[in-house]
Amino acid sequence: MSTVSDGGPALAGVEQMFPDLLKRRYACFNLPISGLRVRIQSLSERETSQYQAATIADKSGNYRRQKFEDAKRRLIVLCLVDDAGNRMLNDSHSELIADKWDGADTEFLYRKIAAHCGLNTTDIEDLVKNSEGITVADSPSN
Repeated sequence: MSTVSDGGPALAGVEQMFPDLLKRRYACFNLPISGLRVRIQSLSERETSQYQAATIADKSGNYRRQKFEDAKRRLIVLCLVDDAGNRMLNDSHSELIADKWDGADTEFLYRKIAAHCGLNTTDIEDLVKNSEGITVADSPSN
């Protein structure tokens, strides 16, 4: 680390910015309706960017309403982990969450995960509003 002339803390060096391993952060919560205790993990920058890109468009670059509708569930799938920090769910669990979870638990967990990962929860809602004027790839006119 180098010193700073303004008397503030020392600046981080390259070694501190790029450690050998990603240091995941974890948090545990009780869901308000089911009472289940769950554990979540933080995401790397790559995982965050991939999640955000997948929320906006499909692989062809077309907007799909379904991508917006299941964005909360997909974030839960990415971040829900067991005691050892291993992901518990895969993409197929998104539909199970949609059909079997109380919406209040889903919303609560989504907001906790978004805050833990540094995501702005209004971004997805704004994207949905802004996309309403866009021709959607799965609309009847396509």
